[in-house]
Amino acid sequence: MRLEYDIEALEAISVQDVVIALGGRYPKDREPGMPQYNMSCCNGNFHKEGDKKPSMTIYKSKNICKCHVCGTAGNPISVAKAMHKGDFKKACEWLHDTFSIPYKSGSSYSKHSKPKKFQAPKPKQTEYIRFDKSLGFTHVEVREFVKKYDQLNKEQKIKLVYTFLYRFSLTTDRARIIEYYNSRGIKNNPHISKIGFLSEDDIKNVVDKLIAVFKIEDLIEFGILNDASHKYFPLQWKQIKNCLLVPSFSIHTDLVEGFMLRPIDESNKWFKGKESRLSVPSILKPFPFGVGYGVLSKECDIYIAEGHIDALSLPKNSCFIATPGIQAFEPEQLGILQGRNIKLVFDQDDAGQQAAWGFTTLEFLGQTMTVLHSQKDDLEATVRLLKSQNVEVSQIVHEGFVSKLYKAGVKSVEVITWDKKLGKDVNDLLINGNLSKVFKG
Repeated sequence: MRLEYDIEALEAISVQDVVIALGGRYPKDREPGMPQYNMSCCNGNFHKEGDKKPSMTIYKSKNICKCHVCGTAGNPISVAKAMHKGDFKKACEWLHDTFSIPYKSGSSYSKHSKPKKFQAPKPKQTEYIRFDKSLGFTHVEVREFVKKYDQLNKEQKIKLVYTFLYRFSLTTDRARIIEYYNSRGIKNNPHISKIGFLSEDDIKNVVDKLIAVFKIEDLIEFGILNDASHKYFPLQWKQIKNCLLVPSFSIHTDLVEGFMLRPIDESNKWFKGKESRLSVPSILKPFPFGVGYGVLSKECDIYIAEGHIDALSLPKNSCFIATPGIQAFEPEQLGILQGRNIKLVFDQDDAGQQAAWGFTTLEFLGQTMTVLHSQKDDLEATVRLLKSQNVEVSQIVHEGFVSKLYKAGVKSVEVITWDKKLGKDVNDLLINGNLSKVFKG
């Protein structure tokens, strides 16, 4: 009898359980209660000393993982496949066997005397956040609430601390900010006034001010300072230096809920990424830059761009939201866009378009094929052809941003694409003088 894999059930297995079954572990064999944490990687052949300093991050809410050393990443099937030399069939059979999951055909077997118990979790209904224009907008004076700091809950405290930091960053060298954006072709954009900046000297100054006003243990928990046990820089600034502060605002106030920090020079050579995030999602999940009462209360189409540089590169009168990475929105946060017309302007590379449209991965005859959901006819034709030739094919569906937006209740979604020769992203279009060829009127 041919065994049919239960892909949905396999993807629902806890990814951290899969990593453990493959040889990964938690420090001191204790699982943290946080939604995001590191553990030792299961791909031991690529790590020195058994990955003594845990390098694999577990993202519980998305049920995925990523090793920042060897690159092993993805959902339970992806991880199992990577550990079985890319063999999809062996990976699925190992998962079925190890976690005692019946095949769709009803056949099952177990080679283990003590199989792990598994119960696929019930799909969780998303409770969307909705925008209510009638609640209005409030300017908050930080100093009024500093006096009541001990009476505030954790969420209120982090907003107060971040807003204090942000408003200081608006008083620093504005010429540095303008110079940086000019170098990216972004000139006279009114939204630049919302971006803060901190030089190394500014950081020393603001840290002293923060310590004078707020509790050190909170500054550590909120990701601003290293803890006292840090080997080289105890109780000092934890983030990158000489950086822009791109704020995430609350919807109905001007309080700040988090930042994207972007280095503007070569003083952060140790920092490999373009930006780092300063937020604590376990306390407060910030909205991306651009979300706020000003945009949400307007009757306008909303552009969603991949990063704040692209968002600032759009025509100046655009209503925009800048996602710092394609996974920046939590599903429930998309509810604020209910009834809106959305225009997605993601990068024109494979990653950007796959994130926008979503895609299906086909596995057959030891091969892998990826088809965008914008090419539905091609996908269906390929599957029909393979099945007509009695070729076993498995499909793994990856939901795109378009689908997620429609589920959240948006009115329409348009994915804007263009010839990559004009530029790989919106900022390229601006620099190359091709912006008006894509965004007309």
